[in-house]
Amino acid sequence: MKFKKFGQIVLALVVSLGLCLSVTSCTVDFTVAYLYVTGAQFNQIGAFKVSNNTGNLSNIPGSPFGSGGTDPLRSIVSSTGRYLYVLNAGALQTDGTYSGGNIAVFSVGGDGVLAPQQTYTSQGNGSIRFGFNSTGSFLYVLDQYAPVDANNPAQTTSTTQSAEFPCPDPTTAGVWHPVGDITAFSVNTNTGRLSLITNNQQQTGNGTQLGYFPIGCNPIDLNVASAFVFAADAGPEPATTGFASDNRQTIFEYALNSSSGQLTLTQNAELVTNAAKISNMGSSASGAYIFVLDTGNNQVYSYTVGTNGILQSVTDSPFPNSQSTSGNPIALTTDSKSQFLYLANAGPSSSVGNANSQISGYTIASNGVLAQISGAPFPTGSSPQCILEDPSHQYIYTADFISSTVTGHVLDPNSGVLTDLRNKTSYATVGNPTWCVASGHTD
Repeated sequence: MKFKKFGQIVLALVVSLGLCLSVTSCTVDFTVAYLYVTGAQFNQIGAFKVSNNTGNLSNIPGSPFGSGGTDPLRSIVSSTGRYLYVLNAGALQTDGTYSGGNIAVFSVGGDGVLAPQQTYTSQGNGSIRFGFNSTGSFLYVLDQYAPVDANNPAQTTSTTQSAEFPCPDPTTAGVWHPVGDITAFSVNTNTGRLSLITNNQQQTGNGTQLGYFPIGCNPIDLNVASAFVFAADAGPEPATTGFASDNRQTIFEYALNSSSGQLTLTQNAELVTNAAKISNMGSSASGAYIFVLDTGNNQVYSYTVGTNGILQSVTDSPFPNSQSTSGNPIALTTDSKSQFLYLANAGPSSSVGNANSQISGYTIASNGVLAQISGAPFPTGSSPQCILEDPSHQYIYTADFISSTVTGHVLDPNSGVLTDLRNKTSYATVGNPTWCVASGHTD
């Protein structure tokens, strides 16, 4: 009887082993991250759980959630993973104001459910980008136009060039704009609340401190890396008298005070990139490299961050994005070890206009030189607007405007090769996605 019982135990172990071998993993599956996707069509936030074992997505209860404003363009997660911030651009009205524009804060609750908290307003007009510093203690918002008239803070155009309206419109002769600006906030990491940081270096005409930091004309993108803030501008510069022909595609570099959040220009002149049309700017996970996407020439610039934030071009930069037949790179990410760079290519016609979309993949050498990953480019959903690595460093996702999907890929940490998720590759969103972020706070 003892031998018979022993045989039954052995048989049970064999069957159990067989079951383990017949599936992907015997590891107990769990939610490794929450993935949030903003969409401007219905002003919503799609919310998904990310499976640890497979990377597959499932809807979070209550999803989609309202974005808290109009036309959500970007979203970011706090350093603790407990708060989601959504940048709602707002709808431009005939009087020049933006209805529904704000920074909406949500707490990330149990099961990834979002609960609306406070909303905040940037100092300038036409907010388009934002980002945290490395510790999450400061938030910087990029505004297209600085407020120049206390009696009419929404005014953004003039038919006369002046000190308040020095920037020629990039498309219309005889129209002038204010410079752009960066609005800075300190962040309470415990509550998620924001507090405005005033500019202690410049004052208004009545002697009060400015509520923003002026930058160049026609801002494009903003990136916060290491102890610096980089702002890309399309130009033309205030000193010029022309318009479209004076496009310069520059980057302003600001030192970030880690105690106060104040910004200080580190050079007297901006960096001229020679790009035809900057679409996106980002940094490696380590902060050692800054990457600038030139969708006009279908290439990527690579820079090291030197003393005082001076960007120094990497050998052989810019690198052609010829591996992608779709082209039009508009978003980028690196893996957590800064070994691989991935570009989301929306397609050749416009940022949201082509069904043939791909992910370009590069290895990042120790000197910042880029080389194509074997097997790249990798297919993805139609017209991706964002690309990210999940917090567990296993998967790469894009949110795709035309196909209204989130598309997932398994990341090989050794080769950088991307392959399809095991069970299902793409997941439907509500409306057309504009951006995606992930939180690793799942307890």
